[in-house]
Amino acid sequence: MDDPVAILEQVKGALDHWSLEPVEIDVASQSENIVYKVTTLEGNFALRIHRPGYHTLEELNAEHEWTGALSQAGFLLPTTRPATSGEFYIPVQVNGGVRYAGLIEWLDGSAMKDQEDGEPAAELHHQQLSALGELMAQLHNHSSAWQHSVSFTRHHLDVDGFFGASPFWGRYWESPSINKDQQALLLSTQNTIAGRLKNLGKERNVFGMIHADLHQGNVFISHDKMYLIDFDDAGFGWYLYDIAVALYEYNFEEDYQTIEAAFLDGYTKHRVLTDAHRALLPMFLHIRSRAIIGWATARPELKQQALIDGLVQQTCKEAVFYK
Repeated sequence: MDDPVAILEQVKGALDHWSLEPVEIDVASQSENIVYKVTTLEGNFALRIHRPGYHTLEELNAEHEWTGALSQAGFLLPTTRPATSGEFYIPVQVNGGVRYAGLIEWLDGSAMKDQEDGEPAAELHHQQLSALGELMAQLHNHSSAWQHSVSFTRHHLDVDGFFGASPFWGRYWESPSINKDQQALLLSTQNTIAGRLKNLGKERNVFGMIHADLHQGNVFISHDKMYLIDFDDAGFGWYLYDIAVALYEYNFEEDYQTIEAAFLDGYTKHRVLTDAHRALLPMFLHIRSRAIIGWATARPELKQQALIDGLVQQTCKEAVFYK
């Protein structure tokens, strides 16, 4: 993993492609990508340096195509700024390799995850969850009707995307936290889950472009408006998986059912969710657990071992239901 401070001198030259003179550059975050806050006299921006090998330029351009369509449809997203060449992603040399840089407007505000604790805040949070449910339903309605370009290229979070030889988030069953007996259990029950996913199908009413990472950290509240950020994981997938991701971080809380009800109350104001599909949500929450294990296994530099050890135990308990 690159040190964002150490590579700053290598990447700040990318700002020349946007004709920007930075007053200050600070490290904002680092996960899949490195994000710098760039302060200029013209305004503040987020410079994203994309993880090598995660997305091709064609896939990044597809992300821009979809987010552009969402913006035109009225969804609130940070505005992408094209370089002077008209391109939205610029190659930069970092430690002898090529990375792609993109620039978006900086949003002032806070993520949903940064809301204060306490009873009034909890009530507000439930209201925000309901609003997020509405927003996700509208996103899925848009996706169901949207037609992408012929050149559009993005990953598929389908059976192969989760359980194939090269899953998008990594081969979870190879985690060092999983012993042989657990591996046998997870792989055998994987076939049952795959069968149910195939039965669900890929018709436009159940499968399409999804955000795929709409947790609290990627929902931003700015000037009392809800923005969606970080479409890095966006791809073709089941809408139920998108819902599961939004609910996942609450999955092990005592009041999960109340939280789920608040979210789905908002969702069903704009989109039908049948009882049969709602009954599949626990399975998609379970799939999310496997995906997180794979994600952490493929990124040992993030040092998530303690978290994954506990998640493996819980996932294996759940897997028994799919024998």
